Amino acid sequence: MLKPFEWKDRPALIEYLFPVQKISVESFKEQMAGAGKTLTALGSYWKGRKPLILNKACILGALLPVSDDRLKDLEIFEMLMGMDSQTMQQRLEANLAKSKHHTIGEYLILPYNEQVKKARRPEELAESLFNHIWEKVNKHLGTKAASFPELVEQMGIARFGHRPKVADVFCGSGQIPFEAARLGCDVYASDLNPIACMLTWGAFNIVGADKEKRAEIDKAQKKLAEQVQKEIDALGVETDGKGWRAKVYLYCVETICPESGWKVPLIPTLIISKGYGVIARLVPVPGEKRYDIDIVYVKTDAEINEAKTGTVQGGEMLHSPDGITLYRTKISTLRGDYKDGKENKNRLRLWEKSDFIPRPDDIFQERLYCVQWMRKKPSGKGDEYQFRAVTADDLEREQKVIDYVGAHLAEWQEKGYVPDMVIERGY
Repeated sequence: MLKPFEWKDRPALIEYLFPVQKISVESFKEQMAGAGKTLTALGSYWKGRKPLILNKACILGALLPVSDDRLKDLEIFEMLMGMDSQTMQQRLEANLAKSKHHTIGEYLILPYNEQVKKARRPEELAESLFNHIWEKVNKHLGTKAASFPELVEQMGIARFGHRPKVADVFCGSGQIPFEAARLGCDVYASDLNPIACMLTWGAFNIVGADKEKRAEIDKAQKKLAEQVQKEIDALGVETDGKGWRAKVYLYCVETICPESGWKVPLIPTLIISKGYGVIARLVPVPGEKRYDIDIVYVKTDAEINEAKTGTVQGGEMLHSPDGITLYRTKISTLRGDYKDGKENKNRLRLWEKSDFIPRPDDIFQERLYCVQWMRKKPSGKGDEYQFRAVTADDLEREQKVIDYVGAHLAEWQEKGYVPDMVIERGY
């Protein structure tokens, strides 16, 4: 057993051992949980998202002192991580309680990765999952803890003279600070990206809120969503009048080809959805020197593959109105890129704070070219979906939105709802 006064000059456990295979299996399990992960409800897409179980392992590994009994150190670490056999049994029981085909004992003799596949993740279960570990943990570490925050605080005071502080200056969507705070550390988090800061704030104050606060937040969110939906329905911009509600609007940039004079939509791929077998087809309108965009359902992989190539390839715009002559222009030429001394510049107009759509004389315009619609299935549960080309009614609804935003943008900026600051060069 270590005594707390012996901790200060001891190396961190992570410097000597780290059960990489087990942590990798647990991390993979969490990553494959998709929407079941703790923080994804606040922003499912974030490239740097780190598994919470991995963060927990790193934080504890950095705090735990190494003793002269490495096997005991490993045993205690695995207990704290929920990887010991007794905790695993509870995790399996939580997931397989209704199974009539196998007993828990049959799973406990399987390799660890197979056990994890059949078990619940530790964070999905109550803190009581760890009730059995504290006697052994305290005996080995010389602590008097009955929870992770108590253990972390006692370890921090013994090692550093205060509760551990964790700083993450590139916090992303908040996995590291969230897990550190959940373990009981004092946490400092920041990021240059304001969306990252918002997600991290939400991780602490929404996901990390207690049950009473969560209930209060849920009630407020529901009320706000109902109010917003009521206003949107009054505008009539989200439904087609036939029971369908718009789910996704697909936009592209459009510009004039300097060689042919044609207006060309810049789309890297004409595949709309592989899963539903939906592609876009450009239909030349010679009299107006532009393209209609049809949305087509196809049946074969060959048809999907034919649509892989769009009008933007390798930094160039390519199009052929007659199917014979191919016009090719560099995107940099369209932008008007040039060198001003050592600085790269272009001839695009800088948007002003009142701009939210391109002006008619801007080089690049925006074009709505596909809408995905959804409605409740006539029978059974769930929704059905349709991808459709843009109609005159869609454009009329879009204009309503443009008019509405145009009428309110200055007010929203004045109240701080919408940014009005200049984005500094280099950002």
